[in-house]
Amino acid sequence: MNGVRKLFPFWPRVRAEACVGMALAAFAVGVELLQPWPIKWLVDYVLGSHAPPAWLHRWLYVMEPGEKTAAVLIVCVTIVLLALVQKTSQVLSSLLLIRAGEKLVCEIRCRVFDQLHRLSLAYHDRTKVGESLYRVAYDAHAAQSLLTGALVPAFTGALMLIGVLVVMLRLDVTMTLITLATAPLFLFLIKGFGGRIDERSQEYHQQESALVSDAQESLSSIRAVQAFTMEAQSSIRFRTQARQSLRCHLQLIRTQLHFSGWVGLVMALGTAAVAYVGARCVLAGELAIGDILVFLAYLGMLYQPVNAFCQSTNVAQSAGAQLRRVFEVIDSIPVIRDRSEARVLPAVSGRIEYQRVSFSYEPGQPALREVSLAVSPGSVVALVGRSGAGKTTFASLLTRFYDPGEGAILLDGVDLRDLKLEWLRRQIGIVLQDPILFSGTIRENIVVGRPEAAFDEIVEATRRAQLHEDIQKFPAGYDTILGERGVNLSGGQRQRLSIARALLKDASILILDEPTSSLDVQTESGLLAALKELMRGRTTFIIAHRLSMVRMADVIVVLENGRIVEQGTHEELLDVGGAYEAMVRQHQMSVSQEPALVLQP
Repeated sequence: MNGVRKLFPFWPRVRAEACVGMALAAFAVGVELLQPWPIKWLVDYVLGSHAPPAWLHRWLYVMEPGEKTAAVLIVCVTIVLLALVQKTSQVLSSLLLIRAGEKLVCEIRCRVFDQLHRLSLAYHDRTKVGESLYRVAYDAHAAQSLLTGALVPAFTGALMLIGVLVVMLRLDVTMTLITLATAPLFLFLIKGFGGRIDERSQEYHQQESALVSDAQESLSSIRAVQAFTMEAQSSIRFRTQARQSLRCHLQLIRTQLHFSGWVGLVMALGTAAVAYVGARCVLAGELAIGDILVFLAYLGMLYQPVNAFCQSTNVAQSAGAQLRRVFEVIDSIPVIRDRSEARVLPAVSGRIEYQRVSFSYEPGQPALREVSLAVSPGSVVALVGRSGAGKTTFASLLTRFYDPGEGAILLDGVDLRDLKLEWLRRQIGIVLQDPILFSGTIRENIVVGRPEAAFDEIVEATRRAQLHEDIQKFPAGYDTILGERGVNLSGGQRQRLSIARALLKDASILILDEPTSSLDVQTESGLLAALKELMRGRTTFIIAHRLSMVRMADVIVVLENGRIVEQGTHEELLDVGGAYEAMVRQHQMSVSQEPALVLQP
């Protein structure tokens, strides 16, 4: 029931289809309740010697009074007409309800997808991509199952149950009470198996989610898998996970089949008891044969909703387990979000100040320790240090991928947490070490920061990034479709596309994370002028090991173990003879082989 309550906010979008579908389903139940009676007419009033009521006599013998053949034909036509009306209503109802369910699934999927994009990186750091994909693609579909496989059968079953009981009580009270004697057994079965079905359903969907995660992780890293001949290990891992998922699924199916088996047995016991009592009444002349046939038909109808209730329990337990996983995402509160008084600045000069900033990804393992740094507008700051020193964390806090655990970061004197998050990130251009490209055209990948940019502006950005001529070599030019993560571009081309994207965005603050790491020395030298022009007048943070990039900085900040240990110009730090000078000197021996890589520890 909790899953149903969680779906309430989505109902208005599907209310029309759901209400009409439910109404048609109720009408179909009403017509179905009439279907046993033509059999009684045939047995008792046409083939038997019982006299039909006056209204029925006029209907059966409307063509030729007393003609049995015509009466049989009328009964058969009535049976067909009732079935036609009932099935037509049922089909239309199913179509509308399935449509409502699919729209419900679509809305939930979109909500989960949007929420996943709003959730902070801290959530994604601890959640596998495959796990999130499974919740969007598969778990969300439980809303359809809950509607068409549990709620609708429960609704129509309740109507059928009430109608059948009313008719059965009018036919014979004793046999009806015998039938109802089995009700406690059904309740006992539902209570006994419900918890186990729910538990096994959760286990199964968790294993399926892990299976999808493993497959996604392996396939997204297919180049590394093949390069390191890890196919066998990946296969063993996947097969192990697949077997665990199979085991959980079989346990779930086994539990559901046991439940269904016991339900069928109880139904058989009830039918046998009614048949025994009814047969004795017919033999004693207390009931007509048509009456017992009608009663047995309604008994079958009675067990139909009872069975539907039991099966709905299976579906509801399984769907509920999946929906809980979906709403775990929807109900998650982003760690990084706008404060109620968040605002935007009328203009951005680019003055950045870190005030005793500390941050930890895990408790007790600080990535930054009381970092303080003041950066003037338009300054270029190079962040250097060994791997794990805190360079990327330093930049991630500026974009509010994370918030400081202690201290504050100010933009033009305002705490970043007091600024609107979307607005803040629009003021920052980023070129990552591993460029993030999306499936789509080259043009679409360039304009992600400025979708409204004119084509001339796009071309200008690619020219400055030394990419325009490469694009022109593709048959479709800027409309060339990129493969997943830009697989049909070289590493250098992907990096230059990322730089063109930053040039086009024209942000006030830049973060360049190894912007030329994938470029050869000749291409880099041609690009440095464009980068220098891009950085002019903009506050820029460079994370780089290449001396050519570091020398462009106004200030070099050396990080060690999350602390700033040195800062100054290239010449000043060399004169000091500290950590920076040691890093440079340590790699002077490799200059002749790799002249551009002089800072990599």
